[in-house]
Amino acid sequence: MKLNNLFLFLVGAALLVSGISLVLSWWPEVVLLFKGVIGMALALAGLLALYLIRD
Repeated sequence: MKLNNLFLFLVGAALLVSGISLVLSWWPEVVLLFKGVIGMALALAGLLALYLIRD
């Protein structure tokens, strides 16, 4: 059981470090993605508000 936990810890740490390094190396694209998601969410909220006003 302890060997399994150690293996999972090492895999999790490696994935965490690689994920953080990829986010930092692709930071402009990450910011662009967040802006796009926020823009789509605002557009959907506006459509929902207009739909609710119609009823």
